[in-house]
Parts: sequence; structure tokens; C-alpha cells
Amino acid sequence: MSPPLAGLAALALLAGFAGEAPAPAAASPGPEGVAIDPPAAAGAFAPALAVAGDALLAAWLERGDGGGHRVVVARWRAGGWSAPVTVAAGERIWANWADTPEIAVGGDGSTLVAWLESSGAGRYDYDLWVARSRDGGASFARLGRLNDDGVAAEHGFVSFATTPAGARAFWLDGRATPAGGAMALYTAAIDAAGIGVRAPLDERVCDCCSTAAAAVGGATLVAYRDRSPGEIRDVRLARRAEDGAVATLPVGGEGWQIAGCPVNGPALAAAGEQLTLAWFTAAGEAPRVRFARSADGGRSVTAPVTLDAEAPVGRAAAAALGEGRSAVAWIARAGAGAELRLVLIDGAGAAGPRRAVAALSAGRASGRPRLAALGDRLAVAWTDGERPGETRLRVRLLPVAALPAP
Repeated sequence: MSPPLAGLAALALLAGFAGEAPAPAAASPGPEGVAIDPPAAAGAFAPALAVAGDALLAAWLERGDGGGHRVVVARWRAGGWSAPVTVAAGERIWANWADTPEIAVGGDGSTLVAWLESSGAGRYDYDLWVARSRDGGASFARLGRLNDDGVAAEHGFVSFATTPAGARAFWLDGRATPAGGAMALYTAAIDAAGIGVRAPLDERVCDCCSTAAAAVGGATLVAYRDRSPGEIRDVRLARRAEDGAVATLPVGGEGWQIAGCPVNGPALAAAGEQLTLAWFTAAGEAPRVRFARSADGGRSVTAPVTLDAEAPVGRAAAAALGEGRSAVAWIARAGAGAELRLVLIDGAGAAGPRRAVAALSAGRASGRPRLAALGDRLAVAWTDGERPGETRLRVRLLPVAALPAP
């Protein structure tokens, strides 16, 4: 992860965007839900979620017993959590609040986990590794590196879209950066044969904003922060058809010109042809969280709607809830601190009242929240704590029926 722009924090203290409809003055308390904190060690962080049938899968990072870090996975069903399984461990595990492990369930029923391992002497020299489980997460075998270039550079911010044969991975690939080139967006299929051909989708993107992927019909989509030669870093959506043809379109179109990476990527959720995208921007020195929708599988998107113009931190998450509905969460400012907020978006694209889920840190220790739809409930995961090494993982199940509609 390249260093974020110095002074970005100052942008987050600025007021809302002139011309946007004002958001409600304050978030109201949300439904209590059921706390199902995973069996993670003290100091754990960087949660990721996936769903396999009636089970919730969680992955995270924690300190290793002999030093370094380990990538851990556990499964929750109504009876509780399974024993944690270590996927990878050691001094080479690259642990970071922003570029974190990812977990996904493929269309073939396999469970995939991706993480980072140092590859060179440079601070940001690391590769993306993938492991696969064919027994529901009870054991994992390494598939290999997602990036096959052998270049000591940054490779990370992976996301997965489910395909019938497995999954398609998307990631930021810095193989051209040591020679003065730009960070690129790459993709590869993962199926029974392993990791397929690695191919670029966009050869100039923002250096360290997370990606978000989803599947719609036979197509796969990825939302990411683009980077123009003039340092405009707005969100784009790339749609890869079954025949491999790729089309991209801008999302939001704020024209955010910023001379460094904001470390604040978009979120994407899909069900059928319905998509919801959520993202942070500070264009015009006005930090805000926005969302847009697509009813045609990502071929077009609606005009953006602002969810929070009160200097939010951002780090959006999204989940599809069925019947065209979705949920969006983000980290918002709340007095002198911050809180995790959540809204329900109905099938017509209207956002309900903002609800506060939990108080948390506005700093890096809180990382990125995660959402996943588990039947008629919404799983919300976040990192609780003010300082690295003193954090705890939290997961709460909220009944979708209790989320306030517009």
C-alpha cells in the first residue's frame, strides 16, 4: 500500500457539498441484533465475510504464536463457531489495515482465501497468494500466487466474483511500477485447474484503494478507483462479459483531483440484474459517501445519491438483500469520535433512515467494515479498538425485517 496523501485528514474536517440534499442531522440507534463475535485472538483485525448456504464464513488476521501473523478462517452456523483454521502463517505475512485478506465461495462449492506475503526488500514488495478448501473451510491447500510476474512490487486489494466453475479474481498489480509505470487492474479465473491466465483490465488505476467484485448472469463486474493522467481519481465499473469483452463506465463523475491515493475504495453488491455501488469522495474538498444503482447488470448506472455529507471517514461496504434491496454501511463522524452507520436501500433505489450500529475509531485501527446477507439476516463485521494490537473483532446479525425502510 503506497502512502496516502498527506493532508487528506484535513479534507475530512470540511463540511458537506453545496447542492446536495442535506442528510438527516443524526443517525438513530439501529436494531440490536445478535452478537456472534468470532473466536479470534486479542488484537485480531481485518475481517472478511462470505456465505455458504446457511453458514457464515469469516477470515481475519491475528498475531502468530512465534511472531509474524496468521490468516485465520472460521465458520458460523446456528450452533456457534467452528474451531479456527490457520490458512497461512509466518513472518512473511504482510499485515495491514487497508489491504486485507479476502474470502469467497466459488460456484463449484470451494472456499477461496487470498492474502499477502512479502516478496522483496522493499516495504511494499508483496505478492497475492490464494488457498482453496474443498471441505467447507476445514482445511486449505495453496493454489499459488495470483500475480505471476515475479516482480518485487505491490500486488493486492483483491476481490472475487463467483462463477459457475469457481470464481474470478480482480486485484491491483504493480508489476510495471519499478520501471516507472502505473498501477494496473488485473484479473484471472480460478477453477478446478487452478489459476488461469492473468490479464490486465485497466493499465492505470489508483494505487491503494480496495476493489469490489460481483457476478451478474454470465458477466463479472469490478468496481475500482481509476486514475487519469491529470490525477482524477473517480470510481469506475468494469463489466467483463462471458466472451471476455470488457466495457467500463464512470460512476459518480465527481472529478476528484487528488495527488495521492485516499485509501478508500468502493463497495459493490449484486442480485440478479440489480446492482448497488457505494463509495467515498472528497471532490471539491467536500467529503461524502454516495451510492448509485444499476438495473441492467452494470451496463448503466443511475445518478449518485449522497448518504452522508457530514465529513464521513468512508470505507463503504454493501450487501444485496433480495427483492431489489441492499444495505450500505460506512464509518461516519459522530461528535469527537466515529460510528458505523447503516442504511437500507429499497428496490426503487430510495434510502431509509441512517442507523448507528456501533461506536468505533475513526483511525486506521478500525479498518474496513464488512457486510454479508445470511438468509433473512444481515451480518455486519468490524474491528473494535483504538490502537493496533488491542483490537477485537465484532460480528452482529441484524434481522433484515427490522432495518427501517424509506
